[in-house]
Amino acid sequence: MNRPVTNPRSTLHALIPFGVGTADVESLLSYFCRLAVSHGVSTLILSRTIAQHFGHSIAANFDWHERQIAGIRESALTWSAALSALTSVQNLDNLTFLPWRDVISQNGLSIFKRGQFCSHCFAEDVACERQPYFRLAWESTEVTCCPVHRKPLSCDCPSCGKNNVRHTAAVVVPGWCTHCGGFLGDTTKSKNLEEVEPASIWRARQIGELLASQDNLAVRPNRSQFIGAITQIVSKAHGGMAAPFSRRIGIAKSTVHHWLKEGGTPSLEISLKIAAHYGVSLKQLFTGELPQWQPPVLNEQLAFELLSSNQTPRNAPRTIDWTSIEEKLVAFLSLPTPISVLEAARRLDMEARQLYLRANKTTRQLGERWKNYLKRKQEAKVVAAWPYLEHACLEIWGEGKTVTRREIFKRVPKEILSPVPNLLNVLKDVQEHLQQSEPMAKRELVA
Repeated sequence: MNRPVTNPRSTLHALIPFGVGTADVESLLSYFCRLAVSHGVSTLILSRTIAQHFGHSIAANFDWHERQIAGIRESALTWSAALSALTSVQNLDNLTFLPWRDVISQNGLSIFKRGQFCSHCFAEDVACERQPYFRLAWESTEVTCCPVHRKPLSCDCPSCGKNNVRHTAAVVVPGWCTHCGGFLGDTTKSKNLEEVEPASIWRARQIGELLASQDNLAVRPNRSQFIGAITQIVSKAHGGMAAPFSRRIGIAKSTVHHWLKEGGTPSLEISLKIAAHYGVSLKQLFTGELPQWQPPVLNEQLAFELLSSNQTPRNAPRTIDWTSIEEKLVAFLSLPTPISVLEAARRLDMEARQLYLRANKTTRQLGERWKNYLKRKQEAKVVAAWPYLEHACLEIWGEGKTVTRREIFKRVPKEILSPVPNLLNVLKDVQEHLQQSEPMAKRELVA
């Protein structure tokens, strides 16, 4: 009878992950790339080999690096389990964000697809005679800098300047450009001189602390612990009221209600905001370890005595004598030449709106008088131009032509026609008058 093998050989090389138990823990993506190099095959061949071993089919256009194998979705669980099975190295899910799967919403962890890295970390790997590798923290879009070297992460090769050259290729050697083969840790050619903000360093450190602890977690963080921590914060800081909490974080109150009552969880970005605003670490928030937590005390705003010697005194509000205003408006009604309400307001140094509000009747009388005045002026202009228009129409008809604006402007002086309002309508009236007063053949009216 054959005895069972106590330690069966692994199908793939049993590589030991780098940085386990530290903030620089290796990502599963990096582990996969190193495994392909170890076997001397491309990442595409290795991905197909793993899939075939477990009876999965892969499409012809399959891109392994689009699977987000270091995130919190099903692909991360599938790949970490498959690699553990084939390499005999357990707990490879600790090279992903899976330990925090229950406290980060499924769409709440954004993975940086172009592959960012810290050149100084690669240079340090080589200096320490260690094989360069991709850190798990670099996979998150919330990490934009290296908290150790205080430098922004980069996506560009320092040698050729190409973008997205970290791992998106058939052959990937972590630490070297997939386009030109140059060393990504060449800090002498680095052009990234941007300053790193303290907030970016804080976020990177919080996520680094999170990743350093996940290999030693006795129990995986769960949603009830996390929501319990949020409930504690809302209770102690805001008396159990979700509205001030949501305003402080910058989210809708309904979102907080969804977390507390309906089973939702915040994104990693929102969780970082909560930790920052309420003085807790991201790890404490996710694990619910807030036994002695008290709301942070806000420093009182210092009161400064402002100098007021150069201040210009404000003018006292104007007092309006509406009896006097009414008398002046009545006087305007008696003027030989009517004026508009706007002109009356200008002369009184007021707004026309005030006149309508406080002296409504007299103001409307002014407005009506002005309208009638304008109407009479327009009628006078028509009366002055009428003989010229009659003569021109008869002349045009005599030539067998149709009355048009062009023919009229040929025969009537511009100074006579310009003041006439609605010239086309006036021309129609002139022609109708001529036809009625002199029986003639039917003439064409202005088109």
